[in-house]
Amino acid sequence: MILEGRLVAETPIYRGNSRRVLFTRDGDGTHRLVSLAGEVAGTAQSLMDAFIGRSRDGRNIGLLDRMWRRLYGSPIPEGLITEVRCELRDECYPRDRFFDLRMGIKLDEDRWAAEANANYKIETLFRHSVFDFTMQVNDWILRRDENQAKLYYLLQELKEGRFWFGGGKSKGLGRCRLEMDIPFSPPSLPKVSPGANHLTIFLSFSAVNPILVGWNWGRVTPELPSFIAIEGRLLLEGIRDLPEPIRDRLSVVIGGPILSPEDWKKQLSEYLPRVIAAWLREQSSGEKEFWVLSSSALGKLGRGKYGLSKKLLESLEPFVDQPFSSLEEAEEAFKSALGKKANMAKRVINAMEHKVLRGQEFNTVAWLEVAKSIGLNPSLSDSLAERMEDEAAMVEILSRECRKILPRFFQQVDQQVKLIQSDSWVDEEVAKREEHIKIKMMLLNGEIDEREWSDPDFVPKGITPAIWEEFVESHRRVRFRYLLNPRNLRKSITNDRNYIAFIKAYRDKVRLELAQPYNMDFRQGGPSNREISRRYGKPYDRVFTRMLTWSPSAEREGWEIYIPGSTIKGAFRKRASQVLRTIRGESRETEEVLDNLFGTQGRRALVFFSDAYLVDPDDLERAWCSMDGVRMDPRTGRPIEDAKADYLFAYGENLIFRFRMDIQDISEENMEEISLLLNMIRDFQNGDIPLGGEKTNGLGWVNASVTELQWLTTDPNGVGKKLFGERDLTRDGIWYKLELEGEEAEAAIGSALKSLPSLSTERSSITRKPPLSKLGFISHRAFGGRCGVLHVEGEVLSPINIKESGEPSFKTTLNEQPVNGWDFFSVSPPDASLRGNDKIYALPSKSIKGTIRHIYSIATNSKEQSPDITRLNPADSLFGWVGTGPNQAIMGRISFSFGIFDKPELAWFKVPFFYGEWQYTDGEWKQVAEGETRKLLIDDTWRIFPHVPLAPIVERIDDFNPDTPQADYFRAIMPGSKCRFTIRFWNLEEQELQRLIWCLILEDGLAHKMGKLRYLGFGSIKFRILPTSYFIDWSKRYAGKPENEWRLPIDVEELINTEVIEHYEELRRALNVERI
Repeated sequence: MILEGRLVAETPIYRGNSRRVLFTRDGDGTHRLVSLAGEVAGTAQSLMDAFIGRSRDGRNIGLLDRMWRRLYGSPIPEGLITEVRCELRDECYPRDRFFDLRMGIKLDEDRWAAEANANYKIETLFRHSVFDFTMQVNDWILRRDENQAKLYYLLQELKEGRFWFGGGKSKGLGRCRLEMDIPFSPPSLPKVSPGANHLTIFLSFSAVNPILVGWNWGRVTPELPSFIAIEGRLLLEGIRDLPEPIRDRLSVVIGGPILSPEDWKKQLSEYLPRVIAAWLREQSSGEKEFWVLSSSALGKLGRGKYGLSKKLLESLEPFVDQPFSSLEEAEEAFKSALGKKANMAKRVINAMEHKVLRGQEFNTVAWLEVAKSIGLNPSLSDSLAERMEDEAAMVEILSRECRKILPRFFQQVDQQVKLIQSDSWVDEEVAKREEHIKIKMMLLNGEIDEREWSDPDFVPKGITPAIWEEFVESHRRVRFRYLLNPRNLRKSITNDRNYIAFIKAYRDKVRLELAQPYNMDFRQGGPSNREISRRYGKPYDRVFTRMLTWSPSAEREGWEIYIPGSTIKGAFRKRASQVLRTIRGESRETEEVLDNLFGTQGRRALVFFSDAYLVDPDDLERAWCSMDGVRMDPRTGRPIEDAKADYLFAYGENLIFRFRMDIQDISEENMEEISLLLNMIRDFQNGDIPLGGEKTNGLGWVNASVTELQWLTTDPNGVGKKLFGERDLTRDGIWYKLELEGEEAEAAIGSALKSLPSLSTERSSITRKPPLSKLGFISHRAFGGRCGVLHVEGEVLSPINIKESGEPSFKTTLNEQPVNGWDFFSVSPPDASLRGNDKIYALPSKSIKGTIRHIYSIATNSKEQSPDITRLNPADSLFGWVGTGPNQAIMGRISFSFGIFDKPELAWFKVPFFYGEWQYTDGEWKQVAEGETRKLLIDDTWRIFPHVPLAPIVERIDDFNPDTPQADYFRAIMPGSKCRFTIRFWNLEEQELQRLIWCLILEDGLAHKMGKLRYLGFGSIKFRILPTSYFIDWSKRYAGKPENEWRLPIDVEELINTEVIEHYEELRRALNVERI
């Protein structure tokens, strides 16, 4: 009997081994075909027939046999299934027959930051891919015993999507669903294994708390060199405003390999005006034809029998030697001059001379095209036209004008360098694989013998010693004579060539995606550098992760936003390991529980995490919000240009992600692991398990909900009773089933937790000191010291101005110049047209963090830069630090949320651009001719903006109605408005907490300064800690105690200790608010 159907990839699929990136191809790989069934020729036992095969040592069995044993407790009958074919449909192949590239990183447990050289890259088949599935069954064996019923219910498992194929099953990969009309039915229910069961928990979470799971592309890793070989043409392609002819000419002179980005920028500054001038002269040169009436020709018209009268000749004299660009133009002029004798104009036209002049005339159209494209001043047309014959003079004019736009170009160049550096691993991998191909060709052609292979000092000609050493080491276990197998060598060479083609093609797709308008930020540009547009922008520094998926309706691949299962699993494992090590300590038993639940090398995980997909992926553009990250120079208080970063993160209650957890065959021995998992689900519901990046800036702390629970068991009196109590189960084939949704599902999780053993007891020994790493810094691997949550209220004392991110909400034109009106920062899309009227105004988390960190740096005298991770200054130790080189980064132990305002009062203000001559001295503002802004410095290192009344040049206006382009127009939040935010903290030493509390709330009469125009009196704000803040008692939190017992109130007054504050008196004087 032949059974036919379709196998649908519900998730991406990977099949390969640990050393390969590519999905295993059929045959020799030349045609890049893929299938899931059938034996793949080669020496690897893992590449047997995945469905019905068996490894040579018998340890690894096919997936169908494994499922048969799981369900029925015995091996699948020999010969029942004779063949399985599962081939990807032709229409599901992309043009190049390459698929998606999934990348992941490993986080160091102590630093909670990426571990060097521990990332992975695998090619995965597209989600939604469809395979033609064929199974050949022996009819005679099928009719024996209970085989027909058993095969029927085994296929039912595939049809329900409870079937995983390939690697990465616990990280969101490999789940498949069979579509098939089974041509037989079960005569009766077969005997089943009493230990078989399956628990599926569906969870969802919205982006009400912002989240950013960053794409690995577009990021530079610290271990990469600061500069790699780059061709100038790639940087020119990254400058999007350059007209094609200008870019082409620049490519000729500065498009080759460059020594350094800074040197190349100097060359661009030099050559750009020269190329524009040369192109304009070229566009303005050519032949010009015209017609003239000479004085001799006019004289001849008055002679003869029918000569023109003297009066008519006099009327034509003004046109003598005047060039006309066309005969039509001349005829019209002559008719007007001749009046009633206009019919004579034809005779005059016939007397004109046709001339051709070879020379130059300024091409205004060409100039306006260039000026508009790159933002030069169009009114320079006349000045350039006057100097058409003097190219050096044109270059001088253009050089002055280009200086205004070059900073924007340099930003785009820096971004392009960063982008190229971020995927420089592609070039490294290509170079490495190309040398591997050379080595394999040498082996194939007999150019390397066994003696040379065994010689530790031998290196083949043309091969890099490091590559040769790595190649030999990776093949150390393979006997030399097996290594020379021609078939295997040729296939390996084909795989290397396919890999090179794959990563190059994928890089091109990624760069194209990053260059799409929705991934571009808004930047200044245009003639006056005041137009805010995406056309002057660059890709966001961080965008949400995405993958290529297959669209069955369009029959093509497309990008889809998602959160990898590996990210979710990693977040759960991190929290679980921190909790267990906190309440039980570092022990073999602790690691055993973690490995049982989450898996480890050679051991399958008990729980499978899926990817999190959007419930409604449409209209995503409204869900993206942007935030600018600006690192300030502590001495000047100004932004550090090369330290700016911007983020495109997900936000909104309508942006909902959904994922599932699958746990198979829970036994009594697994109760401890299940208790741990359910506790982690509860933590996830409470927002205590962050996903993605920028955790210390408040992103990723989502609150999840259990939306559905499904319990399947073959034994209604088994472990299910302990988990879910005496509930009615319905019969569904071989299963007894429990299905719950919404609040019922959440309640079932809660009741299961009560029936399971607690993770800790009140007698658990909890360390009162923060854990330390082997290198001596405070570690994230467990909880210790002071941990808790601060609920903070901020009250505005003077108008505060933090500019919205992205495009300005208000725009107009004045004197042909764009004028922008900036609203206060809100959690909203960067595109103004997508912002609603109900904006959520907030203090950005990065702004709050930066403000507190600045004061904390002064209070701890963190003046010296941290040289490495073993010698962190106090501010870097608490707030986080990124150094240079591998494993030189650590996450902070404190996280700030956004400060959301509740119905704030807003007002419009106007401030002229230049205000440096205004100084606040002797209790009043004074205008000092040729003066400079006064700076208050503490220890000649940290600038503090004192609290002062608004300067006289600040004008409050009724609305955005600008009267000059030489001013800033913005909305500020007014005094009395209040916001609230939270600060999570963990593993703090007592003095760290004391300093943090003081740096946050300060003292009566002291306040912080935030935002823009602080010098002119804006930005005074006071913070206070609310009584709902709490410490965490870890011994009670996981001992089944209610929330009010493990949340311990914080006595703020007891934590105030000014003796631990450096520069205390200077800070008291600088932060005094009496003047406002």
